[in-house]
Amino acid sequence: MARNDGYEDLGAWSEFGTVSGMVAARTTESLTEAHTGLGDRPDDLDGLPDVTVGVSAAEAIGDLAAELSPPPPKGYDNEVDADGDGTLDDATYRGRADGGVDILVDVDGDGRTDFIGADTDLDNRVDHADYDKDGDGVFEKRMFDDDGDGFLDRSVFLNPGS
Repeated sequence: MARNDGYEDLGAWSEFGTVSGMVAARTTESLTEAHTGLGDRPDDLDGLPDVTVGVSAAEAIGDLAAELSPPPPKGYDNEVDADGDGTLDDATYRGRADGGVDILVDVDGDGRTDFIGADTDLDNRVDHADYDKDGDGVFEKRMFDDDGDGFLDRSVFLNPGS
């Protein structure tokens, strides 16, 4: 059978494709309501809360970590100036599995942690700290207190090239 569109005859395959397309078109024309996908959303089957739009994976993981992390040791009392402006910042203190304390600060006030300092030896001095300098939820820089004087001396970028 020759085709009128300028293409070579593809034999039975071209007729099969044409016929199946015509059947599909006529079938959908005759339907009053088309059904697609998996159907209507079922009722809650797992008993878990619905996924909240607008919560990043980092925030969800941070919330879970807060629930699972141990409290700081009794009597631990530390203050931190995470942004270096000369005033003490509001901080959240969490115990670490190694016995130290993590110090979390929302430096820019957007509700997300931008600074995580680690006091690994409980001397009330940050031994190293991670910074999210641009507020995108990714910690770009880690600073270290190499000489133990309480001031962060050295920086290392955590995601070079990104």
